[in-house]
Amino acid sequence: MNIVDPPQQSASLFGIAKSNRDFSKPFYWGKNQFNSSFPVALACYMGATGLPLVYVSYKNALQTQVGEIGLAEVFRSTKPTHDLYFAFESRYEPFQKYLDDELVSIDLVVCDGSKQQPICPLEIKLTTLPDSTTESLTESKYGTELVIRSATTRYMALSIAESLSKKQVRVRQIFEPSLRQIRNFDSEAEMLPKSAAIVDALCKLLDEFKEFQRPILLQPIWKTIGKSPSLAENCLDTFVWSDFALAHLFLDSARAATSGQKITRQLRSALRLSRFLYEVSKSGTVHQAPIFDGMTYDLQNDKEFSIAGTRTRPLMNHSRLDSLSVPKADIKKIILGGGQKHLSPERRFDAILYFSEDLFDE
Repeated sequence: MNIVDPPQQSASLFGIAKSNRDFSKPFYWGKNQFNSSFPVALACYMGATGLPLVYVSYKNALQTQVGEIGLAEVFRSTKPTHDLYFAFESRYEPFQKYLDDELVSIDLVVCDGSKQQPICPLEIKLTTLPDSTTESLTESKYGTELVIRSATTRYMALSIAESLSKKQVRVRQIFEPSLRQIRNFDSEAEMLPKSAAIVDALCKLLDEFKEFQRPILLQPIWKTIGKSPSLAENCLDTFVWSDFALAHLFLDSARAATSGQKITRQLRSALRLSRFLYEVSKSGTVHQAPIFDGMTYDLQNDKEFSIAGTRTRPLMNHSRLDSLSVPKADIKKIILGGGQKHLSPERRFDAILYFSEDLFDE
């Protein structure tokens, strides 16, 4: 994909010409906006320079498959990115037809020229390499922490449901033996004994229909020298997860928890996804609230779960984790028009102390 951005006079980000964020205004360089906007510009830049993204896809119930994917396949468009419209924090309206309640927003909806033509929903997770669990290890074992929120798993479920919209009879056949007779999905006492069969059914579905998986999560990575605040020479890259592959973030832990005494966050995610797909297979639509707001099992609903770098590394294992593909010298080609001057990082006391070495001079 050849992309040449026109010269910019005001603050801007590479490849993002049409958007619901106006990067000439300082407000849109705040932390909450920058953490999703910059990753899109990075992906656009990689596409423009011919760098494929790293693609984590589902291979089988025990393994991921890690290869490469072009930006056009991720965005589902061969158009130059400056002809696309990037709607941040928006709803992917084509998914509403599967819901009987309100569709939540996702980090990014890629549109074909205008917001009225959505073509691709993407969650965005800006992550750092190494994380706190791998910073003391060798570079070949560095990993990134992933924190998964409810919106991610909801869109994962919706993406799978849409891909399997013509396979609903078979989906129902897979889940019915383990889910049909459940009276109270909120009851841990009822769900835990049946959880092993439910997880097995979910794995069976993922194995049978893995050819239908699609990109759903954009994971840009920035790398430092160990745990220092200094960027590595090759400090940026972008990984992409398919909707099916995201299940690997909780499947192993969920499977192990089926023989335990409590439903864990990971097992809860597997149970929620299974129930969602089963309900859609029965009637074509589903109420999300009883699934993602209910089925808590005395666990907080602030997030679905988190997974440390020691666990993500095997799932993401690729040579580009050892040496990321975009050097720090290229950052000035992604942040344009002096946009970096609008950045306003948090004033954290620990960071100020770290950089105020003179305070501790003898």
